[in-house]
Amino acid sequence: MNQTTLYSIFLEYRGGTYISQVNSSGPAEALEAWAASLPEEDLQAWNLKRDVLMPVILDGSLVSIAGLVNAWCLSGVDDDDEQLLLNVIATVDG
Repeated sequence: MNQTTLYSIFLEYRGGTYISQVNSSGPAEALEAWAASLPEEDLQAWNLKRDVLMPVILDGSLVSIAGLVNAWCLSGVDDDDEQLLLNVIATVDG
């Protein structure tokens, strides 16, 4: 049986904070699934293109956040050198 965990994804980009949740087998897989499932309307509203977001996720290094449990982060830049900051938190499904 494939166990999944609920992950909360936080994206900080161009002055906005965007929060979503996704079930996945791990934090890296959660980011990939989240990015692949984002509606085009959301991406347009955020002024972000999927072909900019996906390489940040696939080529980046998801690292544990020091001093925290079940929390990871990843950062990168878009074509305009605007920073993308992604935080992933394993979330208890309540």
